[in-house]
This record gives sequence, structure tokens and C-alpha cells, in this order.
Amino acid sequence: MTAGARGQRSLVWTLALLNTVAYGALYYAQPLLAVTFERTHGWTRTQTSLAFTLALLVTAFAAPVVGRRLDLRGGRGPLSLGAGLGAAALFTLAWSSSVITFTLAWLLAGLAMALTFYEATFTVLGQQVWGSARTQATLTITLLAGLASTIFVPLTTALLEGPGLRPTLLLLGSLMGGCAALLWRYVPPRAPQGSAYPLSPFTADGTFRVLTLVFTLTRIVMVGVGMQLVPLLLWAGYPPAVAAGYAGLLGLSSLPGRALCVPLLAWLGTRAVSLWVVGLLALGTALLLVSRGPGVVAAALTVLGMTNGALTLIRAELLVRHYPPEVFGTVNGRLSRVVNLAQAATPLAAGWVFMAAGANYVPSLAVMTGLGAWAFLTLWSGLRRTH
Repeated sequence: MTAGARGQRSLVWTLALLNTVAYGALYYAQPLLAVTFERTHGWTRTQTSLAFTLALLVTAFAAPVVGRRLDLRGGRGPLSLGAGLGAAALFTLAWSSSVITFTLAWLLAGLAMALTFYEATFTVLGQQVWGSARTQATLTITLLAGLASTIFVPLTTALLEGPGLRPTLLLLGSLMGGCAALLWRYVPPRAPQGSAYPLSPFTADGTFRVLTLVFTLTRIVMVGVGMQLVPLLLWAGYPPAVAAGYAGLLGLSSLPGRALCVPLLAWLGTRAVSLWVVGLLALGTALLLVSRGPGVVAAALTVLGMTNGALTLIRAELLVRHYPPEVFGTVNGRLSRVVNLAQAATPLAAGWVFMAAGANYVPSLAVMTGLGAWAFLTLWSGLRRTH
């Protein structure tokens, strides 16, 4: 193996580790940490939820700035800073005894998420790796990071029940700090093509608007279905343990979805696979709408989980195929701002639909099905115009 190949391999595994730890410590651990803070300090769910919602808004608004900075300077500094900020946020949480400090720590975590989640790492990957090697590297990162909830939810639960809240946060912060050191060691200081920003900055075109709408709609559908899944199944009469098992199926199905996506991309092409994935997302939601029988629910969640996993790869492929590496961070950042803002607003909107329908989940599922169909038709018409 050449030195260049070894360097790329080290880069890929470092980015994979970063995404796994960042998603696990800053995202999937959050509900468990919030409940523990509520019990320890007597805070309300509204207070802890508001802090995390504000963090997501920081992530969304910071995304374009982060993307442009990555285009300008490469990934070493920004990603290392992001991991360091994540560590600082978790260390601050460990010593938080007031809602104000708690909220400020989550605002810091929001900036860390913008610098350490998929959007940032895929930009760095696009600068350093090309062609089929990039697609395979993207798969490696998403497969490992797809285990973040599987690893960090039980780990965080065990730590909270054992050593307690502060040791848990100190350990999670130390893991983020370790990632910062690895990033500084293995991520090249700047993109190979140089650090100069293009003389003609990116201007949103028709393709960008299509992709932004499609991935915003698909994110709304997945967040809306995911957050309502267990309550929906309980409402439909399933026992809590069975409902939790179905929720686990949704997450586990994302891994084979990603694994199958790469060979399908090579065989069928990006356009065909993208249409199939978005179409199956709408189909899976429609299945939940028409029936809550065990077989239909299992089939729907398998389809939704696999499509959700594949969407991560599809988004990266479509952006790389339509935009050059020197503006990839800017494009991805601007797209991410819209997607993440929609993600932050979805729980409130879905809750409003649920209450307006008289505590009935069917209208909400109908809305999600319609949004999925809209995403498919938008992508179909948009890709047809570009071919």
C-alpha cells in the first residue's frame, strides 16, 4: 500500500470515528442526559427541550459558514475545532447547575455539531478522495456512524445508572477530545487543489433548488415518522416492548440500506437509484397510513429504514456529481441550513397536526405520505430536466 493510500485510509477511519462519537455523544445521548438533568435539578421537559432545539438552530444557521470555511481552508482546523468544542460543551454540562449554563453549553454543542456531522465530513472527503474510492469511503463512514445509537444509547444508559451524570459527561467529552487529536493528526491541512476561494462564488441554480426541496421533504418525513412511531404503535394497541422493537427495526434497517446502495449505484446509476430510494420512502409511509397490522408495519419500517440509510449516500452522490469540489462545502452548507431548520420545526408541526386532528395520528401520516410523494415528483422532474 502506498503512502497516499495509507493516508486516505487513515483519513476515512478518522472521519468515521468522528461521526460515530459526535452523533453518539451530542445527538443520541441527549434525551438520556436531558431526563437525568430533569431528575437531578428539578427542571422541566420544556427547559431541556428548548436548549436542544436552540442547539439545532445554531447547527442550521452555522452550516453555510462552516461549508465556506471548509472550501477555503480544508478540514483539519475546522473539524479539530468542532471536536474540541464538543468536548468543551460536554465538560461544561458536567458542571452545569443552572438552566442558563445548561442552555449555553448546548448552544456550544450546536456549533460543534455543524463542524463534526456528516455535512462537514463529506465535504472534507470530497476534497481528498475521488471516484469509486470516495463512494466506498462514504459507505465506510456511514456504516460505522450508523452504529452510533446502537453503541452510545446503552453505553450512556449504563454510565448514568452506574457512575452517574458528571462522570458520564466527562467520559463523553474525553472521547470528543480524543477525536480532536486524531483529526489534527490525520486530516490534511487543506484541500489538494489549494485554498483560494473561487473567483465566482456559488449561486443557487435550478438543480440546487430541486435538491434542497427534495432533501428537506425527505428529512421532514423521516423525522416526523420517527418521532411519532412509538406513540403511534401504542395508540394502535401494541404493547410497549413490541413498539420499542419496531422502533429498533427502523434504525437497524438503515445499515443494509447503505450497504446495498453502493453496488446499486454502480449498476443502475445515481439517477435511477435516487428515484427508487425517494419513491420507496413515500411507499413506506403510505403503508403505515393504510394499515397498522404487524406484517405491514414490519415491511413499512424495513423499507423506511433502508431508504433513510441510503438517502445519506444519495445526497452525497448527487451533490458531488453536480458541483465541483471547490464549492462542495458551500453548496452542502446552504442546503443543510434549510434541511436542519425544517428538522427543528418538524416536531412542533407534527404535534400541531396531531392535536388539531383530535389526538389522531392518521392525518399526520397522510401529510407525511403526501410530502414523500411530493419529494419523488420533484426529484423525477428535476433530474429529467438535467438529462
